Amino acid sequence: MLPCSKRLGRDALAPRRFFEATPGAKFFCIIVMRLFYLDESGNPEITGSSGSYVLAAIGLPIERWTACDKAINQLKSSHYLGSTEIHTAWMLRSYSEQLAIPSFDKMGILQRRDAVLRIREKKIEQYKKEKSPQALKGLKKNYKNTEAYIHLTLEERKRFINELAAKIKSWTFLRLFGEVIDKNNYHPPKPGIIPQTQAFERIVTRIEKYLSHISMETNEYGLLIHDECESVAAAHVSKMKQYHIRGTFKSRVDHIIKTPLFVSSNHTNMVQIADLCAYILRRYYDLGEQTLYDVIKTRIDKAGGDVVGLNHYTNNKDCPCEVCRKKRRKQTFSHHSL
Repeated sequence: MLPCSKRLGRDALAPRRFFEATPGAKFFCIIVMRLFYLDESGNPEITGSSGSYVLAAIGLPIERWTACDKAINQLKSSHYLGSTEIHTAWMLRSYSEQLAIPSFDKMGILQRRDAVLRIREKKIEQYKKEKSPQALKGLKKNYKNTEAYIHLTLEERKRFINELAAKIKSWTFLRLFGEVIDKNNYHPPKPGIIPQTQAFERIVTRIEKYLSHISMETNEYGLLIHDECESVAAAHVSKMKQYHIRGTFKSRVDHIIKTPLFVSSNHTNMVQIADLCAYILRRYYDLGEQTLYDVIKTRIDKAGGDVVGLNHYTNNKDCPCEVCRKKRRKQTFSHHSL
């Protein structure tokens, strides 16, 4: 727990900057707060459908949060999305109903929505008569998760995501961290450890090292903010308590607040940005989709020109991804230098 602090002078206008008086000392030190938003992409189960499990985190100074949130809301409004939650995987799917509607792209926004909803209502009635309850449940889930986007064509949805990725690239103060676990070539470093637990520990380690490095000039502390999920919340709170006592596998944890914050992604734009980054990383590693990856990769944390914020955990020694290629070149250079 930090000593009682107060805002002073001109820096009272900067929400992240606090001046802490050290007891018995004649000076003040600056305490800086950064927010780290986390979200995942892919199924964490080894037998799950996705080839990779990805946990991503984006970090930014607390005083930048309002401007970023406002920029996202403005971009949403320009695409008739209002306060809609952006769930990238659902947004970028092809909606068969749109393909069945003649001249869909020439309709107005309300006309598009009404036309798609009419088709979906008929489809639900058809499933009630002809399909199993499980199939009906899956159909309704699909409709529920995509309803907010049905007024936009696939090209319009892609354009929105591209603009959102460009926003991320323009935020030079933002840092991206990611752990990508190849489930097809997964051999846990410790017996019984699951990808979700391993990814979280490694992300915490990278954030701690980042905060430790920048704390050489100011006292930097970080707060982890997750998309709310009851099972994940209990596990991560427990793990953070352990990390504060014993550290992670590679680092003490001194700069991250012990108790994470869990919020609804539906109301938290920056968690939605973390979701987008996790999606982009998974599509790059699973399917080789590089366009969006090339846009956001400049925000991945680096040290001395080397990428340190992103790791690909795989036993595939010939992995063609950018991170693994650089690792192999570095190892070869080190070998030849001996």
